[in-house]
Amino acid sequence: MGGVGFGGWVPCDNVIASNAVSSLVAIILGLLRMNIDEAIDALIDITSSIFPDASMETIDQESNTKNLREAVESMLQARNISPTSKMNDEAREKTRCKVVLYTANSQHLNHPQLFRTYSSRGSSLNPTILEAICATVSLPSHFLPVKIGPPRMQQSFLGSVLGGNNPTRLLLEEASKVYGKDRRVAQIISLGCGLPRVLSVNSLYEANANRLLKEIAADCEMVANELSTRLFNIDAYLRLNVNRGMETLEV
Repeated sequence: MGGVGFGGWVPCDNVIASNAVSSLVAIILGLLRMNIDEAIDALIDITSSIFPDASMETIDQESNTKNLREAVESMLQARNISPTSKMNDEAREKTRCKVVLYTANSQHLNHPQLFRTYSSRGSSLNPTILEAICATVSLPSHFLPVKIGPPRMQQSFLGSVLGGNNPTRLLLEEASKVYGKDRRVAQIISLGCGLPRVLSVNSLYEANANRLLKEIAADCEMVANELSTRLFNIDAYLRLNVNRGMETLEV
């Protein structure tokens, strides 16, 4: 997840960009304007609702999808927001923070589809907040694809765009389009989810080869390293990540 700006009780007041599960955080902070404690409670409620039995050996995509939808609906209703409310809703009071979520269209996995809470040139798809969250969170290994659009023009979405788990580079491109290339950036915050485990060639010949390839596709550090080099002399760029320990957690 990446953000540009600073503000009060939330860590960003200009633009938040996110994908996959962290899209929940982007909506909670940027659109629903929860403070940190409220955000933590909301995330715990949703994740525990999606996976009520952590000891389950099999993955039930249909149940997970149903639980995700119901949990997000409940969160929105608790903030007096209708589940049918659009991401870019002209009738809703505008917050200072712009939120953009990145997901993958099933027909074009390496090209990001953007869901915005604000108007943008060339942006045509405006899903509900519920649809946008479910589409970006719904990783194929755990959820069913999410269909968005009118019946004869529906598009299918399934989680994060290939190679786009770190959206910070995409965020900088979006901020340039929104504010102009000459606009000074006060702060760029990039939040990681832990360094990946060390991969070796020998692992390719083990039974978990599929898992290894999935980890390579989900890598966030290539973009982080590229930006660290590119923005080495710019104090405004801050990358926060966990050094070791997170790589042992199962998804």
